[in-house]
Amino acid sequence: MVNDSSVLILKEILNWTRAASFKSVKSLLEEALPDNKSRMAFQMLDGSKSLDQVRVACRISPNVIGALAQKCVSMGLMEVTDEKKRVRLFDLNDFDLKAAQDEPKGRAK
Repeated sequence: MVNDSSVLILKEILNWTRAASFKSVKSLLEEALPDNKSRMAFQMLDGSKSLDQVRVACRISPNVIGALAQKCVSMGLMEVTDEKKRVRLFDLNDFDLKAAQDEPKGRAK
């Protein structure tokens, strides 16, 4: 049985771990998602859409989206649910990494 003091200790450990890991997670995200298209696909994989829906929306080939998802799972950036959906574990906005859909739509220079 878990008591309140154990929960408080676990929350404190989580907070320290999160703070200590910020830069390394950001580096992993930048490495795995080098371009806007991959970042947009990653951001969309929040558990509400299938790989195929994300593939069509991002105009990515089936092989590329599958490889991206597998790479992110292997790197610990995503998990696979019981329903076989890939779900991102991090929000790119928390790391100031913008996906293409987040960029302002201004005139091209």
